[in-house]
Formats: sequence, C-alpha cells, structure tokens
Amino acid sequence: KPMSNRGMFCRLCLLVQDAYGMFSEVQLQSLSSADDVEQYCRRWEGKFGCLAGMKVLQRTTRGRALGLFSLIDSLWPPVVPVKVPGQSQDSEMMTANLPPPSFCYILTVQSGEIHVEVDEEEQISNLYQPPAVHGLKEILQIDGSNERCSFWAQVLYLRLQTKHSVPVNQREIWLFVTDSTLQNVVHTIPKVVAVSVAASCVLSTEITEALSVASRLVFFKDALWGNGRIICVERTVLLLQKPLLYSAAGADLSELTGPVRLDELDSTTQANSICAVRGAVVGVNESTAFSWPTCDRCGNGKLELSPQDRGLLYCNQCSEVVISPVLKMQLEVFLSCPSRSQSTVKVKVWHKMSFGVLSIVRLGLFALINMLLSLQSYEVQSVLGKEVGLLNCYVHSVTGHPSCVALEEIVLL
Repeated sequence: KPMSNRGMFCRLCLLVQDAYGMFSEVQLQSLSSADDVEQYCRRWEGKFGCLAGMKVLQRTTRGRALGLFSLIDSLWPPVVPVKVPGQSQDSEMMTANLPPPSFCYILTVQSGEIHVEVDEEEQISNLYQPPAVHGLKEILQIDGSNERCSFWAQVLYLRLQTKHSVPVNQREIWLFVTDSTLQNVVHTIPKVVAVSVAASCVLSTEITEALSVASRLVFFKDALWGNGRIICVERTVLLLQKPLLYSAAGADLSELTGPVRLDELDSTTQANSICAVRGAVVGVNESTAFSWPTCDRCGNGKLELSPQDRGLLYCNQCSEVVISPVLKMQLEVFLSCPSRSQSTVKVKVWHKMSFGVLSIVRLGLFALINMLLSLQSYEVQSVLGKEVGLLNCYVHSVTGHPSCVALEEIVLL
C-alpha cells in the first residue's frame, strides 16, 4: 500500500500476515512516484515471502490506528486455519469464532538495505484474500462506519476543494462517480455519489492525467465507507487497469453504455453534490458579472501586457504572446424551479468568447442569454421568463432560512 502526503513523498508499505494469523505493516523504501506502486502490487501481492533485517518500530493497537485496523478487519477471519503459538506446528485452530486482532506490529528497516525474498513465480498463497468488489448501490446500503470497500466507478466530474487556508497539495479532491447499479435505480438512491480523496491518498500520474481530459472507469481499492461518505485515505489504491487479484462478489462491473443521468434538483439535494436543473429565469445579478482574458493554449487567466508589444497580451506559463485570447465571463442567474418552488435558486454561469476567430462557444445557458453578454452590455429583460435546462450543476450550498440553493454550472468529463 502506498502512504504519502500528496506532492511530498511516497513510501511503499506492505501489509503482511503469517501462518499464525499475525498482521504486521512493513514500511519499505521511499518511491520516486506513485507510479512505482503498481509494479510492486503485481509482483508481490498475494505471494509468500521472507523479510530479513527488520526492526519493530512500534506495537500499535486498534484505538491508535483505526485506518489500519479497518483494513485488517476486511481481511478477517482468515480463509484457512491458522497455527496456534506454543503448540505443535501440526496443531491448527479453525477459523470460525476467532477474535479479531487487537494489535499490529509496525516494522521498518533496521540498517542498510532491506532484504525481501519473494518467489514471484509461486502460486498465490492460500492465506491471501483478494478485495471483494461490490456495486455502489450495495455499498450505500451498508450499515456501520470505517468499513473498507472496493468498487469500479465512472468518474464524471473532478473538483479540488477551495479552502484557502490549506496548501493546494494538501487539499481534498472530490470525484463524483456513478456505475450501472446507481444509474438503473429509482429515486431512493442517488444516481451519482461523491468520493473524497484525502491528501494522504496517493494518486499516480496516470490517474491524474487521465482524469484531466476525459471520464474514466476507475478501480477504487480499499476505500473507507462510513457516515454516508466514501473516503480515499492512505492505504487506498486507485487504478485504471483491472487488478490481477479480486473477487467480483456479484457486482455489476459493466461500463455505462447510455447517457449518464444526474438527480434533478429537489428538496433532498445537499451541498457538495452535482445535479441537473431546469427552470425559468427570474432575475440576473448584474453586479457580480465580470470578464477576464485567458490564454487560448493553457487557460492561464493571469495574462500580462507583452514587454515587446504593448498592444498584445503575454502568457508567463507558455512564455509566448497570446494572439487569440479567450474572454471568460461569469454571471449569476436566478431561476424559478418547480422542483424547489419555495427556494431561491442561484446559478453561476460561465461563458467564453474567442476574439481571435470571433467564435462563441456555448456552455449551457448561452443559447438563452447570449444577448445578455455582449462585451459587458446587458439586456436583462430579454431573458426574463425564459425556460432553461437541463443544466448540469455543482451544489455549493443549501440554506434553510432563507431557503436558498447556490449552484454553479459545470461541464462533465
């Protein structure tokens, strides 16, 4: 399992179990990147091996390491009988009614290089339990807290939490995901769920680059479920490829074939979710409307005047003059929504206009309010009463007194 703070370091750790049922977490060398983790998983996971040159860093207990023991609990009881300390090696205890472990050793390298001897050609050990893969619908119905779960899901939208007091490399990332078990159910279960990726969870370059350009089917291994949330923390692994060893447990692992459906905005919609919205325009907040030029190559919104030609803009990220800047515009629109008739629904709308080729790109509401934005001149009356939807939106906040829902129009991956 990889353990790290995002952007700081990545350390390879092994969770090992011996023939007596004893668990230990072995902290190995630092890795240059999370991309190295997968090769060790493929070479070592499930194999029997011998580790030499180790020392006990600490003996930790359930109360001190809840995350570690949630992973151990998901592997308990053993699938085969375990040996009993102090008794003949031939004497074995059955796996039924064994109490779960109350402690775990943390091992590290004593001096010099660690000696790990793993027979990579050997068959999978009968002690090994592959992760049981479930559908999201089944996971959402599990009672309990700190339950480890593994699942496939289609990532629809990615959002970095904007807590300005927290450095960027330590902020949570929210992945909004779905699968066929959620898309094919009635309204009692959400069609899309948010997965919180903590800064302690390692994301490989392959994952981050893939999600920056398109929706992808991702395997979430050993995420935490509890209190209505799915959280990826240290010891959680995200993969694009099918793992070599896993148990499907009856889950529907098929990719989505039809268009993705979001839950429509209604009285049950909560903050930090995504939803579909329809309604009529009843107002425009002109005081919040503004625009700014961005680079047409990298999207940088902090352009400067070119030092050589004062009539052109310059992008420091590309180190080039911006010939065709893209003007981005922001506007807040108030909607009257039948599904939330007692609430004020405020939607932040984004537009972009390329002046290089004089082409306008539609981002949802453009067909209805393009006459509202024309180089910052506004014709409010022309859009009042117009019907809009379905818009894909991120829910910033939901307040009760007064009843107000603040949304932001988004584009799904």
